[in-house]
Formats: sequence, C-alpha cells, structure tokens
Amino acid sequence: MTSKTGAQPRKVTNTQPDPDTDTDASSANRFVYSQATPSTDAKGAGALQTMLAKEFGNEETQEAPAPQPAPSRLSQPLSPLWSRMLKTVAGLAILLTVGWMPMQRLFQVSSVEAVVNAQIVTIRAPIGGVIAEGLEGLRVGSTIPAGWDLATVANARADHNAIERASEELGAAREEQNALAARIARLAELRTGIGKRVDTFRIDRKNRVAAQIAEVDAQLTGAEAVLARAEAEFERQSSLTAKGTAAKAARENAKRDLDVAAAELDQAKARKAALGVEAEALAQSRFFGDGYDDEPRSAQRLDDIAETMASLEADKARQDARVARLEEGVAREQALFELASKATLTAPTAGQVWELFTAPGEQVTAGQPLISVLDCSKLLVTAAVTEAVYNTLSVGMPASFTFREGSNALPGKVVQLSGVSSAASNFAILPSALTKEAYRALVAVEGMQHEGSCPVGRTGRVVFGKTSS
Repeated sequence: MTSKTGAQPRKVTNTQPDPDTDTDASSANRFVYSQATPSTDAKGAGALQTMLAKEFGNEETQEAPAPQPAPSRLSQPLSPLWSRMLKTVAGLAILLTVGWMPMQRLFQVSSVEAVVNAQIVTIRAPIGGVIAEGLEGLRVGSTIPAGWDLATVANARADHNAIERASEELGAAREEQNALAARIARLAELRTGIGKRVDTFRIDRKNRVAAQIAEVDAQLTGAEAVLARAEAEFERQSSLTAKGTAAKAARENAKRDLDVAAAELDQAKARKAALGVEAEALAQSRFFGDGYDDEPRSAQRLDDIAETMASLEADKARQDARVARLEEGVAREQALFELASKATLTAPTAGQVWELFTAPGEQVTAGQPLISVLDCSKLLVTAAVTEAVYNTLSVGMPASFTFREGSNALPGKVVQLSGVSSAASNFAILPSALTKEAYRALVAVEGMQHEGSCPVGRTGRVVFGKTSS
C-alpha cells in the first residue's frame, strides 16, 4: 500500500503462525501497508485494526473508529525539556515553602538533644538508731513542701554520762555559791547592827562634846568675869599703893589674882578649841577623844566586816561566773544528748520523693541514706552539643529552651560546661545518659514549672545566644 507522501512501504510478517490454521491463513500473515502522515495517523490506525481482525479470522468484524480531527498546535504536548524544567521549578518552590523553617534551624547554634533535669538531695541519718515514726503516706513521687517532717530516728543507747558529770559539777558550784551568799548575808546583818551602834556612839559623842563645849563656854564667861574683877582690883591696889595708903603687898596679891584669872581664861579657851576639833571630827564621821585618836573598837570591827564582805563578794562573783559557765555546759551537753538520742528529719527543700531507702522500725546507722528528694525549685536543662558548638559556648551566655511538643521559648543562661571533664553526678538524669555527644552544657531556665508539676525528664531543644520568648 503506497502512502501519499511517497515513502517506501514496510512489511509486517507474523513469524509464528498458529499450527491449527490452514495455509491460507498463514499466507495471509504477510501484508503491506503504507506509513501514514501525522494528519492521517488516526485513519491508518483504524484501517490497520480492521485488517488485523479480518486476517486473524475474527468472525465479527469491528467497525473502524470514526476519524478524529487533527489536534491543533496549541493542544499539542510540550517538549520533554520544558516539562522537566517546569517540574523542577515547582519542586523547588514546594521545597522552599515547606522546608524554610527546618533550613532556618540548621543555621542556629543549638543542642543535639536536651532534657529537663534537677538535683537530687539525699537525706541521711544523722545518728544511728531506729526509725521510730514518720514515713507515713510517703511514696515515690509524693510532693512534699520545704520543712516537712519526714521521719524520726530514736537512739535509746545514747551516752548520758557527760550530762550527768556536768550536772554534778554544776550542783557543787551552786552549793558553794549559796554558801558564799549566806556568809555575805550574815556579815551584812552584823554590819548593820554594828553600824547602828557606831551611829549611836557617834550621836552620843557629838552630844557629849556639845555639852562640854557649853560647859567650857560657861567657864569662859566666869573666867572673863573673874579676870575683869582681878583687873579692877589690881588697878585699885596700884592706885592706893601709889598714894601710900596701901601696902605694897596688897598690890602684889592683886597682881597674882589677875594673872590667875587670865590663866584660867586661857585654859578655858584652849579646852573649847580642843572640843571644837573633836566636834569637827565627829561631823566628818571620824572619832577623836581621850585615849584614842582613830576609831573605837566597834568602828574598827565595822571596817573589818566591810573588808571581809568585799572579799566574799569577789569570790561569789567568780563563783557566779563559774556557775554560768557550768549551766551553759549542761545545756550544751543536754543538746548533744538530745541530738544523739533523737533526730527529726525534715525536707530541706520543696520537691518530690525520688527514692525511699528505709521503712518504719528499721535499724539505721549514722550517715546511711534514707530518702532522696528531687529539688523541683531549681530546675535545669542538660544539653548535649557537638564539639564545634561546645567551643563557641561560655558560662553566662544567654540561651532559650523549647519543649519537644512545642511551647514558648523559655529564657535562660549557661551555668556549666563539661566536655572531657566529668559532670556533676547529683542529678536525677545523669549527663552520661545523653549518648549522642560527649560535650554537655548545663542551662538554668526561668519559668520551667509546667502546670504545677515537676517536668524532669521532658525533652526539648536549647538554642544558644538568644532569649526570645
């Protein structure tokens, strides 16, 4: 069959005829058809389908499909190059749209893995003994406030010999103190009695001196009168003697009487002066009299009592100080005995019971761990970082933490870096549990409490160098 374009015909030969068919059917496998142009491809396909149906013995000849109009130039498919370019552009747009945030995170200095952590506070037995009371209702995970009484350890075998010795020494010191106080009180009473007698003696002595002074004053008055009369008699006798009417002896007798009267007056004045000195001494609480020039015996006894009381009061002051020291010693020994015989364990911080190592009635030793408490008041984040990130970090650097399920970024700062050095081991989650990287950073994060619970163990991501909320 010759095509309109003048192309060479092609042969189609069926090389495997069906052995059950006759020779005519096998000879019909060779036929010639012409190659159709693009505008007549549909017609050629229909004619070819009809021919094949007839040649293979189809009894029911199918009609050829109706010829379809030639497709326009706009409906023709694009070339493979342009199709591939359009698909590439579309894929890049989808990749940029969907992967922008992950790509942005690749450029952040962040941790490989991070977990919320907290310190473990281990409460140990301060003394050896038996768990007498407490631990009721405590379970692993129980929330306890700060200062909560956890348990009581009682030691019935505590040594009380020291407090007994201190008490005996204190008792002896108090006895001596009381004896000194009694002696001082007795001397005080004796001093009071002697003091009254001395005061009475002083008053009597003053009254006596006053009376003697009054007596001397009277004697002075009489001596002055006698002196005046002697002077007058001496002048009269002197006048008579001068006239010759009196003997010379009378004048001499008058002169003698005058001298005696003057001497008696001088004697009275001297005695009054002596009494005045004694009166002044008595006024100044000093004694002065016949046979003594210091003090009477009662006054001297009073001085001796005062001196003895001063010595006893000094001894009592020393004893008071000793008693005070012994009382402090007894109080100290009592406190030590109470510490050694009974100890109440309280929660040092608010948190959750992490582990229980004992039970009521159990015998424990001093220093034995009893309870461990998770300190939820100071939560931290342990972050594992790569070596490259670790070398860019420093203590005090700002950071932010975000929970794995998504939340607002919580601000914080780096408080510890541990690379080849060993990290702290008193954490609920050991840093060695983060096995992806060997370099770790400890970050203190603010506002970590999550709905009133302790989120220890929750994972997240730490971004260093930013504190966005």
